Amino acid sequence: MLSFREARQIPITEYLTGLGFEPARIRGNDHWYHSPFREERTPSFKVNTQLNVWYDHGIGQGGSILDLGAKLHQCSLSEFAEKLSAGNHQGVSLHRQPVQIIAPDSKLEVVAVKELFNIDLLHYLETRGISESIAKTYCKEVDFRIRERTYKAIAFPNNSCAYELRNNWFKGSSSPKDISIIHNGSDKISVLEGFIDFLSLVQSEIGELKSLSQKSDFLILNSLRLLNRSISILQPYKKVTLFLDNDLAAKEAKESLKEKGVRFDDASTVYRGHKDLNDYHKVTRKLTQGKDLPISRSRRMRR
Repeated sequence: MLSFREARQIPITEYLTGLGFEPARIRGNDHWYHSPFREERTPSFKVNTQLNVWYDHGIGQGGSILDLGAKLHQCSLSEFAEKLSAGNHQGVSLHRQPVQIIAPDSKLEVVAVKELFNIDLLHYLETRGISESIAKTYCKEVDFRIRERTYKAIAFPNNSCAYELRNNWFKGSSSPKDISIIHNGSDKISVLEGFIDFLSLVQSEIGELKSLSQKSDFLILNSLRLLNRSISILQPYKKVTLFLDNDLAAKEAKESLKEKGVRFDDASTVYRGHKDLNDYHKVTRKLTQGKDLPISRSRRMRR
């Protein structure tokens, strides 16, 4: 079994990747994530790769990989160390990246895929401004398991037959992590960071957004880190339109594309002043409908 000292040398960023979490932005040694403990719009969970420690600003807690794993899997530090040991981490050091970070029985596993009907999941989508009809067109409902516990999530398929998973407290994915492409036989393509933004775009009634994306193919990155890997996909298109977030990470991604000679139109100016396309969609949907979101669950259940 790994000692606590050996376990603490396993990179927290690699452990989070194994669970399907990717950083929202990177600044020097600080990797910022959306918290694995709850749903949030602004990333507040920081990992310092130099010290290999984490801190969640939303709950005011942090520590080593042992503290993180024990909290995520609701077990003791010793029990989590045993799980790391079962993942064949003997001899791990700061200079050697482990191939497998968590034990197989602790990985996220999709156990059932079905049509999207769960009332709580549909209600969560309503809070994001996404209609039931749009959600059911592109998403599924899955049961997924971490250790012995099973949960439900909205599932959006990627190109490797895995899923991006969301509910009101969880943001992650099954393995392998990959992009999602929706082909409509077009010579133009719209690029979005996540599937909630994609659902917002196809549902939007804003004329400028509709004209930019009408009869378009769609590339949903599922992680901004996959953009550079997608350049070969973008190159054949006559027109590339980016619907990325209004933040530093997206700005740096656009600069990277320019350096690589990829020409694109930047649609983020349409929703300037909003964090992302979904944020803008929620606001405009409230205005156009003349009512607040979401519809209450009790009202939905009476339909």
